Amino acid sequence: MSKSLGNAIELDSSTAEIVHKIQKAKTDPARVHKHDPGHPDICPIYAYHRAFRPQECGEIREGCEKGRMGCSACKQLIASALDQLMEPMRERRAYYAARPKDVEDILLGGTRRARGIAKETMLEVREAMCLNYFG
Repeated sequence: MSKSLGNAIELDSSTAEIVHKIQKAKTDPARVHKHDPGHPDICPIYAYHRAFRPQECGEIREGCEKGRMGCSACKQLIASALDQLMEPMRERRAYYAARPKDVEDILLGGTRRARGIAKETMLEVREAMCLNYFG
């Protein structure tokens, strides 16, 4: 069993789940007190900021390194950003979860299109390989 079991933030996570998982995430192990200088390059939360809030990374880095921003405040900012990012995904997922027939129609339509393209591709392959015995 992995040490990271149960700490993933799924795309359909609720606001409470996102906040809970971010709050329990490990931060800079060398930083003991809120006002101690931090090391953002070894902090997993700062990696989230770089990925999901790149325009604010400079402020986060400076606040962390100079001890002006604590880990809790840093976590609150990224939890809020992740929640805003995932809100449209949750809405869209809920929309389709309430319409299983629409999902089935979408899947069947995609299957028909893919089969048509695959049929054309296989005809080209057979012709190129001189395996077109029946055509």
